Amino acid sequence: MNSNKKTRSWKRIASVLVLAAAAALAVPFLSGPLTDVLAQTTMDAGENGDDGAKATVEDDRPVVVEVAPVLRRVITQSRNVAGRVEPARTVDIAFQVSGQIISLDVEPGDRIREGDVIAQLDQADFNLAVDRAQASFDLANSDLGRASSLAERGVAADASLEAARAQFAQADVAFREARRRLSQTQIMAPFDAIVARTFVEEYVNVTSAAPVARLQDVSEMHIMISLPEELAAVARATPDAFDIVASFPAVPGFNAQLVLRSFATDADPTAQTYDVEFAIAGDIDPRLLPGMTAEVHISIAAEGDRRQSVIVPVSAVDTTSRTEPSVWVYQETSGQVARKTVRLGLPINDEIIVLEGLEGNELVVSGGWWRLRDNQKVTVSGL
Repeated sequence: MNSNKKTRSWKRIASVLVLAAAAALAVPFLSGPLTDVLAQTTMDAGENGDDGAKATVEDDRPVVVEVAPVLRRVITQSRNVAGRVEPARTVDIAFQVSGQIISLDVEPGDRIREGDVIAQLDQADFNLAVDRAQASFDLANSDLGRASSLAERGVAADASLEAARAQFAQADVAFREARRRLSQTQIMAPFDAIVARTFVEEYVNVTSAAPVARLQDVSEMHIMISLPEELAAVARATPDAFDIVASFPAVPGFNAQLVLRSFATDADPTAQTYDVEFAIAGDIDPRLLPGMTAEVHISIAAEGDRRQSVIVPVSAVDTTSRTEPSVWVYQETSGQVARKTVRLGLPINDEIIVLEGLEGNELVVSGGWWRLRDNQKVTVSGL
């Protein structure tokens, strides 16, 4: 029994010694990989530190931008766009009551004056309605007078007088309504106009609100044009900076000065253009009709001495969301940039006129301005 216990004890001791020897022998072989892992960890930590330092250095480095000189030269700048003649307003006029048309006094193309009769309905039924309302009104008026006299003498009660007054008020409203409906059997021109077209014939029964004729107000003629977005922004901001003249192929010899009337701010989704409406200033040639085509000539407002214009590249205009356009001016002495608000003229190819804001002797950032802030140091390329 004791010998067996001793035998097992010696076996456990031997196993422990074998494991210890194996571990001692394995140390030289494991030391290499362990050393490599530790070295790699140390190296990674060092590299991460270098990257942080590099990021800090890069943040401090100046932004590289392209600059271009502001130019001054005399230019003749103009643009021709197609337009369409439109009346000041177009109205489809109709009766407000139903009936049979017994006269249509206009034809397409007629020029009519305010107050002229355009069409008339059969008035027989409306006259009868007026007579009936007149009789009811007279009867109610008589009853009211009799009730008032009896009430003053104390013969009739006040309730009878009040009832008579109510009957009179109703008769008065009915009488006025009948006369109004009679007056609506005629359509009269609300303004001086051209009859563009008629929609009905004589002796036709029409309902209320059914169009009878289309009238065009030609007291002022308008020209509608579509401008591309680069011109639309300038035309909206500085409409007084340009002379705008229209000529008309169908009316030779007639040239009209135009003034801005309205500016649509929703762009055509296909052509990316904006509708602009001008009015013809001065007298209008009677040959000019709505729907005719116009050739609109847009040029810089005439100046006596045709002074030099300040010009910058289109790419120098800061197009970020601001109420007014701006450019970034580069200061050679300090190496810094500053934003400056400008007023722009029309573009010329890849250049654009600056009407206000620059003198003409500056350097402006023509590339990379979207990364800038005021008084930032930059590194220049492109000179």
